[in-house]
Amino acid sequence: MELLPSLPLRALKETPPPTHGARPEEQPGAEQEAVGPERALHCAHCGHPITHEKHRTTVGGRHVHTRVNPHGFVYDFGCFSAAAGCITSGPPTQEDTWFPGHAWEFAGCAQCHTHLGWFFRGESAFFGLVLDRLRAGD
Repeated sequence: MELLPSLPLRALKETPPPTHGARPEEQPGAEQEAVGPERALHCAHCGHPITHEKHRTTVGGRHVHTRVNPHGFVYDFGCFSAAAGCITSGPPTQEDTWFPGHAWEFAGCAQCHTHLGWFFRGESAFFGLVLDRLRAGD
């Protein structure tokens, strides 16, 4: 099972310069550029498709954030503009929010209901998905 690496967003968009005389499919990084952004990310528990690499976004200048909840649990999560494979639950609340001006609610896998992170809404709307609860698709 391959877990989603915590790479900066720019790593998905950077490609090395073309190799002189090589066909596009033979150029270093061509596969990552063509496949990477379209790669599906699945629930690590049940395999249900959750989102895609192309939905990675930055909030506060970063894709990956580390936060501690009021109970002392530490979460490393990535921000995504869309996650069609998630369901949200609970009333939106700004209590203990990690992003001022944003209310949050729980986000879970639509198939197995495993907690995958949170949906934040305010000035912008995005999912904060716990990275070790996602795996790269085939």
